[in-house]
Amino acid sequence: MRGRLRAVAALGCAAALLTGCSLSASWEEGINGQEQDSEHTDYGQGPYVREGLFGGHAFPARVSVQHVERWPDRSVLRFTMNTLKETDKSYIFQMNAFSGGLTGRNWAFSLVDPVNQVHYAPLLNAEEESIGSPMPNAWVPGADYEIEVHFPPIPEGVERLSVHAVGTNGDFTGIPVIDGEPPENPPSDSSSHGDIEPGDNVRMKLRDTEIAGDPQERVSDLYSITDRPDMTQADSPEETTVALHSDVLFELDKAELTDKARTVLEDVAEETRSEADPSQPPITIVGHTDGQGSDEYNQDLSERRAEAVHKALAEELGSDYIYKTEGRGATEPVAEETGEDIEEARAANRRVEISYRIRPEAEQGSASDGDGAKDGGGDRSKDSETTDGHAAPPAPFRDDDGEIQATGSAELLNGDAGYELNVYPMYRDGAYLVGVYELVHDGGEGSVPHVIDPLADDRHRGSDFTVMSVSLPGDDKNLRGVRIGPAPKDEIDDAAYISSRGYPFPSDGESRRVFAYFPAPAEDVTEVDLDAGPFGEFPGIPVA
Repeated sequence: MRGRLRAVAALGCAAALLTGCSLSASWEEGINGQEQDSEHTDYGQGPYVREGLFGGHAFPARVSVQHVERWPDRSVLRFTMNTLKETDKSYIFQMNAFSGGLTGRNWAFSLVDPVNQVHYAPLLNAEEESIGSPMPNAWVPGADYEIEVHFPPIPEGVERLSVHAVGTNGDFTGIPVIDGEPPENPPSDSSSHGDIEPGDNVRMKLRDTEIAGDPQERVSDLYSITDRPDMTQADSPEETTVALHSDVLFELDKAELTDKARTVLEDVAEETRSEADPSQPPITIVGHTDGQGSDEYNQDLSERRAEAVHKALAEELGSDYIYKTEGRGATEPVAEETGEDIEEARAANRRVEISYRIRPEAEQGSASDGDGAKDGGGDRSKDSETTDGHAAPPAPFRDDDGEIQATGSAELLNGDAGYELNVYPMYRDGAYLVGVYELVHDGGEGSVPHVIDPLADDRHRGSDFTVMSVSLPGDDKNLRGVRIGPAPKDEIDDAAYISSRGYPFPSDGESRRVFAYFPAPAEDVTEVDLDAGPFGEFPGIPVA
């Protein structure tokens, strides 16, 4: 979580092949029909409408998003909901239509700034309820329910956001942010179905709107996750963590660096010299082991390995940096060491992590001959009037996914659940690439239950789709996903990624649309290769 709100955070762009260093398209907010030339993104006019299954209970609904209002102490998302569920009664009973999304701490809507790479969760009141409209337990068909959800303040200069909702059609991109203020007459309508008729506009009385705690605790940086055979890297607007795989650095149970480790660390030192900010020490080096062996043995080995990396890195970087070195044994695993993949999990847990704060973009590259670029990132200092930096503009709203580009099938749960995956063109949303898919059940008796996530990678738990990754032909670097906030230190499954939320796997021959975010490749990349795990590998997926 963030401790403060900042409008921008300067950070370099990627020099590696996967990520570009100049996205030159300029763009403007496009609100109220403002004229735009051919170089500007056309955002069209709202409302921005999707129909589908929303919430963990797969509630059929039509959601029409209007905008996000910027108030002095908060931001307010406004949208209208209508039920699409058929009934011969005057109302439809559906408790917690959004799985408690607007009743309590569970929330069905979130905001994403894809350019500045920030995630906003709804504000909470003293009862730990999400602030905004209550969700009724009974819905009247034909009535328009005008809903609002309150979020932390959106910085000045941010004019477009993406709204994400639990469900099959949960990605609303290019939503305008406008200035507003609290209305003189707050919503006061009853939510009782007996007081509502078809055709009514219902503005239900809000919950307690007093904000509890610091609103910035509901704001998180987004981390672009990339991996390759020798390391996994997490880049946020403010910091980078490189997890070097110990099996590349050391022999079994040893703390002396291998010859290959020297080459790997030279590359890490070059990037660190270009990007780490000496004025924000320290560079932190932390050793980790797998769960084999005693606690004392693992703690000692992790400390010695961290110190070996520290010594080699300091030799490369010189005396401009302050270091902090520690070992944590097997206390912070990134994968569960159980089941048939236990050896892969142990290998993932054996690692040395190097973390540092990012220097301002204008200073990057000044300490080396390189251009100071970074994978999966982009300049975080852009507002909505110009894009002089290195991230694409927010995506306009998309009401058409395009044509199916590839199809694969898989037998999940040891062959008990058959599914087909249809792959659509990907699109750019700020610093990210969005994959859109359709999961189709084969009509058999078996299906994936709600509590199982067979498409989650054991090293990147917290999303149903981290087994998927994007790459360029011939490159061993995988663009894996976009994580919300830092990696959890205690519970692996507490991590969360930007992707479809709710139950994604259909049954009874039905289909469901899902999406997942990846770090974006370079501007001139128009096709990528998709590794869809058990569904297969699909080269040449177009990037819209």
